[in-house]
Amino acid sequence: MTGYDADHPLTADDARVLTLLAEAQDAHDPMPPGLLERISLAVSLELMEAELAVLTAEALEPARADTPVDSITFTASSLSLMVTMTGVDDGVRVDGWVTGGGVEVDLLARDQAFAATSDATGRLTWPTVAHGAIRFRIRPPQPGSRVVVTPTIEV
Repeated sequence: MTGYDADHPLTADDARVLTLLAEAQDAHDPMPPGLLERISLAVSLELMEAELAVLTAEALEPARADTPVDSITFTASSLSLMVTMTGVDDGVRVDGWVTGGGVEVDLLARDQAFAATSDATGRLTWPTVAHGAIRFRIRPPQPGSRVVVTPTIEV
């Protein structure tokens, strides 16, 4: 066996070993679903200096006996956002309640943003959202308040 010399370029044998290692990694310990989206979110948080809301509750509760509803609550230092998701023909209906009225909330799905502004009771609605990864960007109406973003969830 010869020693490794970092000053010499990789050989064809080196490339073959690295390819086999990558294939074994993909087969036996693949990247978790959504990891790239979470990394992208982490990087964008640094760039926009937003506060990250924490996922505080997740439950499957029947709203009616025949219709399961997923309820999730996100909490940040200045506000909370609770969302419920109900299956509809073309995807998912998302209903939300945020702390306070007049709060702008964007539902971010893939490369699209669907804006909503809460009413006086904090209620928001997105009638149909396609299945997939989503997250929320919340803009509190108070001057000087930081934007809040949630972790990515799957609907």
